[in-house]
Amino acid sequence: MTDINQLRGQSLYQIFHIGAQSRRAEISAALVQALGLNVLTGPFAGMTLPNEASWGDGDLPPKLLGCYEAELHPAIAKAISRDPQVVVNIGCAEGYYAVGMARALPQARVLAFDADAKAQAICARAAAANQVVDRVKVEGACGAETLLRLTSEPARMLLIVDCEGAELPLLDPVQVPQLGRCDMIIECHDFVNPSITGAMQARFGGSHDVENIVEGPRDPNQFTWLRRMQSLDRWLAVNENRPTTMNWLVCWARR
Repeated sequence: MTDINQLRGQSLYQIFHIGAQSRRAEISAALVQALGLNVLTGPFAGMTLPNEASWGDGDLPPKLLGCYEAELHPAIAKAISRDPQVVVNIGCAEGYYAVGMARALPQARVLAFDADAKAQAICARAAAANQVVDRVKVEGACGAETLLRLTSEPARMLLIVDCEGAELPLLDPVQVPQLGRCDMIIECHDFVNPSITGAMQARFGGSHDVENIVEGPRDPNQFTWLRRMQSLDRWLAVNENRPTTMNWLVCWARR
């Protein structure tokens, strides 16, 4: 329940946001109690999620339901079909993509990077819970030197990047020329820097087939278990709490 002291001196929007966070936590707990911690649908169906978060609530409800970043599901399927030997996940958080791709690609190595020590620990525990700990290596922040070293390997490589605006200085083909042969799925944080998407499209348009995928709607009614909930609760369950409409660049290397 929300502490009344939290509400003193807050704007109406802030009061609503605090109340929504509290209700979302209750919905999350109810989902876990009813359904467990295995992802229900989507490309990572069957994966066991950690019941802990490195930021916010870790978007546990939409991840559990399988609709988290649903816009990327076709790209994830295509990335898997291209059979990368190495997956580099920069900004791994709790390991949703790092562990999910390790399960989907049993022959691949996964390198998971996050600057936050709590995220690293949770990701490692998620890898262990899903029996892929031998193929998921968790490390700290990934800089240009690390990326240069990794991409120098001849292996087919997929990069999944979500690093809160740092994608612009990091994914620089001048500093890291071998990015030109890597497939990439990049979350663009244009609310941090509005030039990111345009700059990245210009950088990789010559070496990759680039798709700009824009955040779309959600239909909570596709999930039978949610239909018994009130409308607001259904929307809270699938909400990803985006600061603005997000987009991803999916870059397929022309091999």
